[in-house]
Amino acid sequence: MPEQPGGEGADSNLWRRRLTRALAESLPAEQAPPGTSGTRRPRQPPPRRAGVLIPIAGGNEPSIYFTQRSNALRHHPGQISFPGGSVEDFDASTEAAALREAHEEIGLDPDSVEILGRLPQYRTVTGFDISPYVGWIAPGTTVTPDQSEVVRIFSVPLEFALDHRQFSRHELEYDGRQLTVYSIDYDDNHIWGATAGMLYGLLKRLAITERREMGSLKGNTGNT
Repeated sequence: MPEQPGGEGADSNLWRRRLTRALAESLPAEQAPPGTSGTRRPRQPPPRRAGVLIPIAGGNEPSIYFTQRSNALRHHPGQISFPGGSVEDFDASTEAAALREAHEEIGLDPDSVEILGRLPQYRTVTGFDISPYVGWIAPGTTVTPDQSEVVRIFSVPLEFALDHRQFSRHELEYDGRQLTVYSIDYDDNHIWGATAGMLYGLLKRLAITERREMGSLKGNTGNT
């Protein structure tokens, strides 16, 4: 099962600081990534709340964990996703739901996860309002798939997963609506739909924050 070596290198600490700064900033008029459904149609049931964890494993080379869902599941069987699921009545919050689902699906101890922040709510065309949380996993943490829900766990280097050059953009029609969706491929793994959309949202958030920081730095330099 995947396990991160103990200790964190300079690259890992740098990524952690970058993500923490980006997720701490409240960006004006921030929108959910393209591919979400927008307003729902009349007579449609209200969307169901869900919590998702974007699990980033520390160590010398940080990476993001993904799961492949069991074909026996009702929702999105066989697809690649982040750990997560519907918010239940006993969950204290969407964050609690994300951590609970990660524990159930991949055996991730909630005490080993530091929540760095939350991305904007992501509404799917299948009727879910997802709250994505970015979690940093302590080095040395082991994860194990629950075979009833998860076929396998694999990791993608963080540097690759947050590189805009790796993403493809697609237009498709769903239930009479034109949608924009993203995808990213790593080895033989095709990551698309809401999972790729949330990942692209994290990339976008990071890029916007760092462009602002660079602009502010240049502005301050010009005033000296």
